[in-house]
Amino acid sequence: MTEEQRIAIIANAYRESKGLPTNNLVEEFVSEIKTEEFVTEHGLFDVTDRDIEEESSLFEHHESAEDIDEEDEGMGVSDEMKGVYHDS
Repeated sequence: MTEEQRIAIIANAYRESKGLPTNNLVEEFVSEIKTEEFVTEHGLFDVTDRDIEEESSLFEHHESAEDIDEEDEGMGVSDEMKGVYHDS
């Protein structure tokens, strides 16, 4: 971690302690660091067949989705944007 990153974390913690708005980028960075530390310390959990079944149940295939081609459909344009295209 660079000195600049450490200072940003400290500044963010200070703002948070005073009830001031915090920087979302710093919070994301801290989250990533904590996740990395957790995985390094505890490792990843073994995946079970049940986990795979639960995840795969979220995927649904519909034949009708094959018939839809987004490129063939017209895209709605607001009146303001229509003016941009036709005025030039």
